[in-house]
Amino acid sequence: MEYRRLGRTGLEVSELGFGAWEIGGTRPEEGDEVGRLLNRALDLGVNFIDSSAAYRWSEELIAKYVGHRRNEFIFATKCGSGRVLQPNGEWVQTLDYSAKAITPQIDRSLQRLKIDCIDIIQLHSPNYDDVAFGDGLDGLKKAQEQGKVRFISLSADGDTARKAIEIGEYDTLQLTYNVLEQEPAEVIAAARKKDMGIIIKGPIANTIYEKPRPTDGGAALWDRAQTILASDVVGNLPRAEVALRWLLCDANVHTAIVGTTNIDHFEANFAAVERGRLPEEMLAEIRRRFEQVAADSSK
Repeated sequence: MEYRRLGRTGLEVSELGFGAWEIGGTRPEEGDEVGRLLNRALDLGVNFIDSSAAYRWSEELIAKYVGHRRNEFIFATKCGSGRVLQPNGEWVQTLDYSAKAITPQIDRSLQRLKIDCIDIIQLHSPNYDDVAFGDGLDGLKKAQEQGKVRFISLSADGDTARKAIEIGEYDTLQLTYNVLEQEPAEVIAAARKKDMGIIIKGPIANTIYEKPRPTDGGAALWDRAQTILASDVVGNLPRAEVALRWLLCDANVHTAIVGTTNIDHFEANFAAVERGRLPEEMLAEIRRRFEQVAADSSK
C-alpha cells in the first residue's frame, strides 16, 4: 500500500480508503462479518476510514470492531446531514448545517466512537448557500478550538466546492471524480493550489458499467462508459480495476474511498491498487475518448 500526504493536514493516508456507508445498514449485534472486513482492511494497510452521522450504525460498528486499533487509522466523519433512529425502528434524516445543529452531532459521533478527538470532520453535502452564507464553518472551528476535531473539511461538488476553496478555511475536500466524470479535475487543481487534501468519493462510478443500462438519468453515464471503457481500450483488465488505477495515476488525488460489505470485493480493489500505474498508452486513449464524449455531449 502506498501513502500520500493529505495536503496541508500533513497526514499520510493510504491511497485506498474505506468508505463506511454500505456497512451502516448492519446492526452492530449482527456485524461480525463487517468486523472481519474492517480488520482485514487495516491488516492490508488501509489507514483511512470515512463515515458520517448519516450512515446509520456505521460509527458504532467502527467503534465496536476496530476501536481497539484506533492508533492504526485516520478517522474522518461528517455532520450536517444525519440520521436518527426512531423508537419504531425507522431512520429519519435531518439536514441542518448551522453551528447550533452540528455541535451536538459532533458530540454524538465522539460518543458513538468512544474517542476524544476526530481526525477530520466534514460538512456532509451542504448546498451553496449553506457554505456561502451559513455559520456551519464557525461550528467546525469551535469544535477544533475545543480539541474535539483536528482538521475541518467538507464533502461537496460543483459550485459549492468552488466556494469552499475560495473561502480557504477548509483543510480537505471530498468530491466525486472518476474515469467517467473527469470534469472536476479543474476543481481539484484549484483546491491543490491551496494545499487542500483531496478525498475522492465514487472512484469507480458505482460500477455502473457492470449493470444493465439504466432507464433513468444514469443512462448518459452508462453510455459514456461504453466508449471510455470499451474492450479495445481496457483489454482483459476488469473495468473497475481500470477505473481505480486510472484515478490513482492522478497525483492530485490523495485517497479514493471505496465502500463494500464484501471482503472479496475489497480484496479485489486492494489487488488492483497494488498493480500500480496503467500503461501510458491506455491513459492517453482514455483521455482522448473522454474528451470525445464530453465534446459530443456539449453539442
